[in-house]
Amino acid sequence: MTVNHGEDSAKRWLKAEFHAHCSLDPDDFRMCRHTPEQLISRSAALGYEILAITCHNLDIWTEALSAYARSLGITLIPGMEVTAEKSRHILAYNFRTRSENLDTLKKIRARAGEDTLVIAPHAFFPDRTCLRDLLGRNLDVFDAIEYSGFQVSGLNFNRRSARLAGETGKPLVGSGDVHFLWQLGRTFTWVYAEPDVQSVVSAVKQGLVRVESSPLSWFEAATWWATAIWRNAVPGNPAASDEIKNRGRLGTAQESMKS
Repeated sequence: MTVNHGEDSAKRWLKAEFHAHCSLDPDDFRMCRHTPEQLISRSAALGYEILAITCHNLDIWTEALSAYARSLGITLIPGMEVTAEKSRHILAYNFRTRSENLDTLKKIRARAGEDTLVIAPHAFFPDRTCLRDLLGRNLDVFDAIEYSGFQVSGLNFNRRSARLAGETGKPLVGSGDVHFLWQLGRTFTWVYAEPDVQSVVSAVKQGLVRVESSPLSWFEAATWWATAIWRNAVPGNPAASDEIKNRGRLGTAQESMKS
């Protein structure tokens, strides 16, 4: 891909993570012990300038959190990993609405616009939450396809995603699907844009992206699963559950502001 680096352009290659979870995630808060602030801080330390915290069916973006990210040199993209068509996961950015308004492909299609972004995550992994054949039948809904960081040497379920992106011209973006901070810096995207939400959204749609990826070791993958299983077996923190509910009420306020 050739990019014109004009001297008067404010655009540059920005290190981006588009798929990350935290302790406010309604589904994964037992697994993800890091707070949004800790995720932002660690990302900044690793040179990221773009970050989306994509909790399941909950957009936790706030002005205060965005300002904190900005103070560390990071543009925080509003987003969430919504469940659509009963079980399929979809990454939706800058829709600023509650997840139930995006729980079908038809609803996402109706609300999508120039200021929104839709990415198909881990599309062909062997799990009921993955889009699989639904992706090919509904390509018009998606602006890009994810190359997931959850891969190990000799086993990579991203191949079909990469092949489909190549055949259809859909941009391919690398994401860590971060649940543990040590995953940062392994698989991510470089996006050629200005460090603001709309510029990043537009750049991804135009394919001004490149993927950087390194596989996990088998030990790291095993540690990921073992930790996830152990933490999910431990009773949750009531305080964390209360904070997640409060964020959900904030989502209601966000929806009332959107025409």
